[in-house]
Parts: sequence; C-alpha cells; structure tokens
Amino acid sequence: MIGLRIFAKWVMIAGLCLMFVSSGIYKLIGHPETTLAFQAFGFPFWFQVVIGLGELLGGLGLLMKKYVRYAAYALAVIMLGASTTLLLHGDTTTVAIPLVLLLVFLLIGRQSDSKKQPNKATSI
Repeated sequence: MIGLRIFAKWVMIAGLCLMFVSSGIYKLIGHPETTLAFQAFGFPFWFQVVIGLGELLGGLGLLMKKYVRYAAYALAVIMLGASTTLLLHGDTTTVAIPLVLLLVFLLIGRQSDSKKQPNKATSI
C-alpha cells in the first residue's frame, strides 16, 4: 500500500512539474494568448517574465528533494497572486483552479517541512 502511495505522489509531482514548466516557458517566450491575458489584467511584460521564471524554476524544483519546500511555497505565492487577480477582476468561474493548487502547494511544502524536523519521541 505504501508503494502505491509513493507512486501516486510522484505521478502528481511529475504532473505539476510538467504543467508549471510548460506554463513558465509559454510566459517566457511571450506566447500571444498568455501575453494578451497579462495585458488584460494590466500587468507589464516584465511581470509576465518574472512569473514565467518563477513557474519554470518552481516546477523543476518540485523534482529536487533539496528544493521541494522552497519550490512549493514559491508556487503557492504565485497561485495566491493568480487567485487574487482573478477575484479582483470578477472571474469567479476559474478561480477554483489556482485556489486548489495553492492548497496543494501549501500541503507539499508543509509535508517537506515535517520531514526535516526530528521526531521528538525518539530524541529522548
């Protein structure tokens, strides 16, 4: 059973990695639809590049055990910004996606935090 849980976790992490690496690349290369969306929300192009870089590095960081916590929290901040932007612009239909991803990244970051703390019961 534990093997299946570990497999499922890595499938989810790999999916999130692919999703955010591809999304980051789209932003970095200035894909027309992405650029139009950022312009519609009133953001300058440099902000699109910063978010794209954050998504690219965050997606890759999810695959590296040493950086999982930082990547997850960085992507959570990006998802918080995306959720806030959508809500401020009245887009209540698609805001669920970044909100769910925000919670997922907070859980991933919290889980990686708990692995770094020593078990108090065994340290006595």
